Amino acid sequence: MVNVFLFIELLKMTDAAATADRLRALELAECKFANVVVLGPEKLVAQLDCESYDGASKAVLEKIAPVEGVVQTNLIAAVRPVHPK
Repeated sequence: MVNVFLFIELLKMTDAAATADRLRALELAECKFANVVVLGPEKLVAQLDCESYDGASKAVLEKIAPVEGVVQTNLIAAVRPVHPK
């Protein structure tokens, strides 16, 4: 399991709320969005929970980055949760 935190920048004329809805609706093989939040008219943040790093890479590069209106997708952190014993 890996949690990926993304900062997504949008084109100026893009509707941020509609883009967040499009992202939530994406079918991602090994991942699911834990959250997508609109920070402002051109900025989103998202947490993507994935089964593997490979699945996370495919989701970001092949599914999220090409979404219409997305200009840049920044990976802030990739965290492998540690479960206490």
